[in-house]
Amino acid sequence: MARRRTPVGAWGRVWTKKLAPRVWEAQTWFRFRNGRLGQVKRRGTSRDDAEGNLKDRLTTLADEATGTRIKPDTRMAHVMELWLENFEQKVKRGERASKSLYEYRSVINVYLRPKMGELTCREAENAGLCDEILKEIIVEAGRSKRGKSGTAAAKRARTVLSGVCGYAVRGQAMATNPVRSAEPIEQPSGQEVRVLEPEDREDFLARFRAHVAEHVAENATRLGVRARAWTDLPDIIEAMLATGTRPGEVLAIESGDVDPPNRIVKVGYHLTRVEKVGMVRQPNRKGNRPGLKLVVPVWSVPMWRRRKLESGGRPIFASWLGTWEDPSNVGRRIKEVCTAIGYDWVTAKLMRSTVGTHLGDSNLSNEQIADQLGNTPQVVQRHYRRKKAANEKIADRLESMWEKGV
Repeated sequence: MARRRTPVGAWGRVWTKKLAPRVWEAQTWFRFRNGRLGQVKRRGTSRDDAEGNLKDRLTTLADEATGTRIKPDTRMAHVMELWLENFEQKVKRGERASKSLYEYRSVINVYLRPKMGELTCREAENAGLCDEILKEIIVEAGRSKRGKSGTAAAKRARTVLSGVCGYAVRGQAMATNPVRSAEPIEQPSGQEVRVLEPEDREDFLARFRAHVAEHVAENATRLGVRARAWTDLPDIIEAMLATGTRPGEVLAIESGDVDPPNRIVKVGYHLTRVEKVGMVRQPNRKGNRPGLKLVVPVWSVPMWRRRKLESGGRPIFASWLGTWEDPSNVGRRIKEVCTAIGYDWVTAKLMRSTVGTHLGDSNLSNEQIADQLGNTPQVVQRHYRRKKAANEKIADRLESMWEKGV
């Protein structure tokens, strides 16, 4: 007969042992709310003291595991789990993006739970502590391999922590949200938008295509049908330069979205990864922005026509299995090729900035560029255009500064 499973919120036999004079430890196995079986330990000056401390702890954990009511003495780790459950329900109702749930859970597991999961809500209700933790994340994320920008990781952690603390306030476990009083996290100033300059674009694409062809030829036997993951990359680059859209939006384009004779490409979906499901094609563009109906340049039409004919009614840039391609995997492959050909500073996302800057250099306004990229003029100026001299139109007038009678 199989051993009976420990119910959620229950614990097994308690062991005690003497570690040193007047130092005893009591421990047991506890079944947490998520079903995980974990060891819980507490110490005391005597056997009875250690057991009493352990039972106090187990009582608190049992309250957390069997209910959703939170109090000032509730651990932050439990509040985080409840907040994630609440966010997951919003995702199921279509109110939030599934990718956000995936990213927010990662932030909690990597940063927030290890740093403050065992604090109570009363202890965490401290703006100075939250500020200190967010600054630690800037340093740690900057040093790790999780990303180049520690500031970006800290800003996301701030968003998540504010949501968790807001949940605690609504549950009357906190009086105020301490994150709101923490120091704002600012992006480092002076960062210039990098783009592929006009003199580099033809050379870049030629090198890119040549390296991909060489890589596929050298690894033909090993790659087999998976070679498509590499051979599609030059066309994906060209598609992004022809539309200015994001990788996840380009990869979501289907055959029916492309009309080569009229040079029309509809960009109305984006791809996102859903846990335990895989890649999912979501309506609208990233950020739930409405779709775009774009006229593409003539030089890109042969590529769109060829991709439409080859797709057989499937995604234009399908994976070698015929399913949706993962934008993250595509981004990593593009980065690998760019590094190999001497353009190590180029990424898939940089294509969008290149389009924005090229349109700006062609004397289009931020409003017109925003229509193409599907953003606001302010976002275009801040993220997708290389900065230009502010006084180009009046510089010539200053030449007459010392002329008499002017």
